Amino acid sequence: MEYNVSPLLKSESEVENQQPLLDDSYAYAKELDPLTKHQYCYIERKIEHGWITERDLEIIKFLFVHRWATLSQISRIFFPETDREGTVRNRIKKLMKFGLLRKLSWTSYSKRSENKPSFYEIGASGADILKFRFGKFLGQRDPRAPRETTMLFRMRYVVTNEFYIQLSNSFNLNHFEFHPKLELSDEQQIPTAQFSLINPKGKILLFYLVCHRDDEKWLKTLRFQAQFYRQFLKVKNAILILLVSTTEKAIIAHQVLDQEEAINNIWFITDEELFNSTKEITQSFFTFNDARQKQYYDLR
Repeated sequence: MEYNVSPLLKSESEVENQQPLLDDSYAYAKELDPLTKHQYCYIERKIEHGWITERDLEIIKFLFVHRWATLSQISRIFFPETDREGTVRNRIKKLMKFGLLRKLSWTSYSKRSENKPSFYEIGASGADILKFRFGKFLGQRDPRAPRETTMLFRMRYVVTNEFYIQLSNSFNLNHFEFHPKLELSDEQQIPTAQFSLINPKGKILLFYLVCHRDDEKWLKTLRFQAQFYRQFLKVKNAILILLVSTTEKAIIAHQVLDQEEAINNIWFITDEELFNSTKEITQSFFTFNDARQKQYYDLR
């Protein structure tokens, strides 16, 4: 959708079809920080002299896997002891100056007046550190030769990272992996992530996560996935978590899965629960009853 709206119109009015904050097909990048041109020897000296810390390197390694994160997410993971947002923001600015991080500012034709959280990704010096210090193969994740992508693709990572943070804070998270390849006979599917939790009795519980955003084919994709997951979850004795942005979309997804007789072992969670500060993730997973009403699990 972002490719279809004329950029020359400067009207402050918003489109009629309002979109959720992190499921907005009208979103578009407003500004992406330019790549820095520091030599790696300069960055290496900053590391040796302590200007770039071990925590800074951990942030880079995190973003190599998790791709995009907001300031709030970085703060909660790497600066949990810091109460003042300004302190974290100043540190992030320093990392941007060194080229370890890069900021993407964005807006939307849907809700122009709403504040949008900037997304942070690996910068040029961050890529050099990963390549020369840790031997990582960056491929299309190298900011100097990135793969063309959309805001919805970035939003899928940001929402999944929020899910990951809350999951790790509230459960005994044993493993979390993006885009595993699942195989059943001659069929394959690649979910958003797979993860495992350890329950109080020490048993490992296996889950798969599929995060859908509002691209044009998400319902068609879900219907195509349904029969695979119906059989696969039974074989693996696992649960599939379907993460969508709104209750309305969860109801539609439930109807599709029900039509395909693939609703067993599937739980739902939406952005509405995930970003509700009054609701714990331990009480945010749900299914639907026959009246299309949510029935929440209590996993405390």
